[in-house]
Amino acid sequence: MVVCAKIREIFLPALSSIMIEGKIVSWTVVEGDRLNKGDAMVVIEFDKTDMDVEMFHDGIMAAVLVAAGEFALVGAPITLLAESKEDVQSALAKAQELSKGQPQ
Repeated sequence: MVVCAKIREIFLPALSSIMIEGKIVSWTVVEGDRLNKGDAMVVIEFDKTDMDVEMFHDGIMAAVLVAAGEFALVGAPITLLAESKEDVQSALAKAQELSKGQPQ
């Protein structure tokens, strides 16, 4: 889903047909890093197996929504990707907005 024209929500993908949630083992990039389509961005644990998840879009990793060690449901946003450096601030504001709707 595109949050706005220049910011994308990146969702936790289903790594199998029975996957409901996954654990973020580690992020292979940090906020502010430029990513290209095909770059590995995160390691997800599911069913005792760790798998790299690759990017499907080019952009800048603007905000991590699910920290390493935490779980997320399949389809839940885990990070925001900005099209350019100028869009990172808007993505950070969107991340704050999204975090307010999450139970603590």
